[in-house]
This record gives sequence, C-alpha cells and structure tokens, in this order.
Amino acid sequence: MTRKVIVYLLFLFVVTGHFSLGLAYEEVTIRNGGTIKGRVFLNGSPPPARVYHLIFSPNIEFCRSISDGAGNRILHEFLTSADGGFQDVVVALVGVKKGKPFNHKPIIWLEDCQIRPFVTAVRNNQPVTIANNDPIFHDIQAYSLDDKYTFQMFNKPVPAKANIQEDIKFRPNHFIFRTQCGVHDFMQSWGIAVGNPYFAVTDRNGEYEIAQVPPGTYYLVAWHPNMKVQAQPVTVKENGTIEKGFIFESSTVRIPAHDLQTSYRLQTWLKEGHLIPPTVKEQTHNSPEDLLKPRSWQERSEFYFDNPSK
Repeated sequence: MTRKVIVYLLFLFVVTGHFSLGLAYEEVTIRNGGTIKGRVFLNGSPPPARVYHLIFSPNIEFCRSISDGAGNRILHEFLTSADGGFQDVVVALVGVKKGKPFNHKPIIWLEDCQIRPFVTAVRNNQPVTIANNDPIFHDIQAYSLDDKYTFQMFNKPVPAKANIQEDIKFRPNHFIFRTQCGVHDFMQSWGIAVGNPYFAVTDRNGEYEIAQVPPGTYYLVAWHPNMKVQAQPVTVKENGTIEKGFIFESSTVRIPAHDLQTSYRLQTWLKEGHLIPPTVKEQTHNSPEDLLKPRSWQERSEFYFDNPSK
C-alpha cells in the first residue's frame, strides 16, 4: 500500500463522525461482532533513549525524582519485550460506519514531571482533559500535525493540582496530536485521531485486542509517533476472531540523527544538594492498564474531578 493511500486513510480517521459529509459514525447494538487481536513487533535494536539535562528546566528538586541520578532526564520512546513486542503502538480500524458506543474521553495526566500516557487516541472536535497531579506548574502546548507540517492547537497553563479541558481541533488533512510542556521539554506525549471506538494501544508485550467489531472488511492501521504508519486489509466474520500482526523495522526510525546521540550535550555540574541522594525511578511509559499505579484511573478521576481545589 502506498504512503499516499495510508495518509488518506488516516484523514478518514479525522473526518469520520465529525463533519457533515454523510460519514457520521452511528451507535448501534452489536450482537454478532468479531474480535481482532495480535501482536506488534519492533525488529532490530531499539534506538537509544533521549537525554535531557535538568539544568535547562525549572523545578530541579522536584523533577529529579525521575532521573539517572546525575542530573539527566531519560525519555524512553521505544519500549519492547524480550522477544521484540512493541509497546505504545495505536492499532485501529478505518471504515467502520456503525457499531458499539463511542464514549472515548481522553485524559492526559501530568505526574512526576511526565505526561502519561505516552501514546493515546483522540477525537476531533471533542475535549481532552489535562489533569495535573504535580505540586508544580506545567505549561502544556498542543500541536496538530500531518506528515510534514506542525501547527499549534493550543497553549494552556495548568496550575498545580488542577484540571483543564480543551477541544481537539485538527487542521485539514492533519491526524497527529502532540503535546509537550513548555517549561519541561522532556515532558512529551503523542496521539492519533480516531473516528470510531475500534482501536487499542499495545501493552508491554506488544499485544492488542479490539472487540465487538461489526462483520465486514476494513483497513487496520498501526501507528507509532516515530515510525511510518502501516495499514493492511482485514475481514471480520460474525462471532469470529482474527489475528493480525505488524512488524516495524528499527532501521526506519524517524528521529533526527542529532537526537539519537548517546552522550550528553553538556557535562554541567550541579550542587551536590540537588542530586544526592537521588530519588531515582526509571522514566518509562507503563502499559495502558498500569498507567496510574498505585492509584487507578477511576480513583484518580474521582478524587481530582470531585475535589477541584486539590
């Protein structure tokens, strides 16, 4: 499948269900739906993690809780299992016109100077909640991207222990959503637009499952923010289960060479009081079901949404 066709399919992700083009997604009862499941792999060694020095950002005392103990924040964008299972890949169907309820309401959590989840799905012309669980201020910048161009969608300060909402508004032909903290550049996350509820994010083993799919033939898309998107046709039968996998090649990673260096840009010495003893925990992105441990999504939502002053 050509790159042009895949980009067009992704554009359908954005318009389906949101513009008055006769393509609106319809919610119906599904009694004979099928299931699509499988694994996504990264073939080859994952690229090295990106390194960010804390000296360039405020709140060093707080943000050092996730560091390497020497003043450097490590951002792991490629997480794989021992056999190459690729985590944080969005797998979604294009072409589903009606099906199960579409109740997806994305939440972006700011915690421990991280944005989580690292990869998610979003809906055009629908709100996204940004919940700050940190005791410090964050400045969230959101961008609308296509395959080449980037435009700012919004720039929203988020006070400590506060929640805000902003609407997702993609530019024409755009389908990628990116967020970053304006004062902590190592805080980054990504999203892709979906026009129906039939999507999943791969777990720590690269596994995914999409259930209650109406019988029919569709395109299945696999997307990671630093890889070229892949797509393949899939036919779902009544009450059937079909397995579909994807393989990404690490040699095709789309990251500028200067961001793949393994040495630090600056060997700046900080005062010992800033770094010793380091309360270090590895900055990784947990699988979707473990994102907010030890507090669950529901517990966190109930606490902060019911206690806006917290």
